[in-house]
Amino acid sequence: MIKKVGNTEIQSKHKATCHCGSVVLELTLPNGIENPRRCDCSICRRKGAIVGSVDLSGIKILSGEDVLKLY
Repeated sequence: MIKKVGNTEIQSKHKATCHCGSVVLELTLPNGIENPRRCDCSICRRKGAIVGSVDLSGIKILSGEDVLKLY
């Protein structure tokens, strides 16, 4: 489990955005990022980003729901 990424502490309630910033989410991560893995999209590969899974019940859309698309 990961509790810190770079200089960012992973809180139990963590705010996240999509790549363009149009969608803002609140993620419930009581144990930090569990089972992290590498994202294989070109943007994340360039940034060395990781990805973790969150139960649907742990995702709250704060803004931008109207611009969400399948990727």
